[in-house]
Amino acid sequence: MKLLKLACIILLLFFSACTVPLYVAVPVDYTAKLNLRPDSTTIVLINQFDLSQAKITNLKKLNVIKAGAIAAINYAGLELGQLPHVKVINLVDSAGLALNTDSVKLTALKYKANYVLALKNFTADIGLSEIANYTSYYNTNTAVDFVLYESNGIYHRDLKGTAVDAQSEQPYFGLLPTLLIHPTVKGNKQSIKTSAEHATENALQDYFPYTITHNRPLYNDAIFLPAIKEIQAGNLDKADSLLQPFLQDKVPQIASKAAYNLAVVYESEGDIDAAIDLAQQSSDKYRNEFATAILAELKEE
Repeated sequence: MKLLKLACIILLLFFSACTVPLYVAVPVDYTAKLNLRPDSTTIVLINQFDLSQAKITNLKKLNVIKAGAIAAINYAGLELGQLPHVKVINLVDSAGLALNTDSVKLTALKYKANYVLALKNFTADIGLSEIANYTSYYNTNTAVDFVLYESNGIYHRDLKGTAVDAQSEQPYFGLLPTLLIHPTVKGNKQSIKTSAEHATENALQDYFPYTITHNRPLYNDAIFLPAIKEIQAGNLDKADSLLQPFLQDKVPQIASKAAYNLAVVYESEGDIDAAIDLAQQSSDKYRNEFATAILAELKEE
């Protein structure tokens, strides 16, 4: 009888080792990394980007760069205006993009502002990204440089952002023609403006909540399938109750797998501390690569 029981355990472990893991998407919501004032906040937008320093002689290209800079500032206003209790005052001349040389402190005082956001620089170009299947692919590349000043005009935070957006493709006729005949900044105002908005979003991202979706593997041994069905259905409490008994299983591998699957459940619920605890239990019971991988990522979160 003991030999039969041992043989059954060995077979169970063998088939468990051969089981292909099932993957589940786990979206995890995070709060903003940086915060403004908790109560009513006023932000003034100004332009401190000296377009003449860009040394662009082509008038059409100059106008496109100007349009991109204005798009970046306007989009910053729209984004920040979505934050709770935030009022935005945009002082930027959307026609001429005049350089604001006023004192930041005096500007904040004049408009009773808590912060002043200044655009310091904006760049854009269109470059060859790759050549594949006799086709040349181009990207729009933009970069913005903002500075967020507090009302005293002294304390500040640099907010830099970049964007790389697919722009166009064309037949490949050789390296030299590809380098000489390609999309230009002056002929692509709209793509520059759109990419400028994306770069601005990148610059301000730390002030907004965000979501990261992890593609987590699950141990889908037959004994775990009822719990997995509940996970897939979004019934995480039910999955929790189904997995809990396996944590005490006498077979270390089974207890370890149950602990790992439960770690994924807790991560899905947003309880990162509990997820770390169960992932560590999984690793302690029987070291496995799934637990090692999730532990490393959870501890960074």
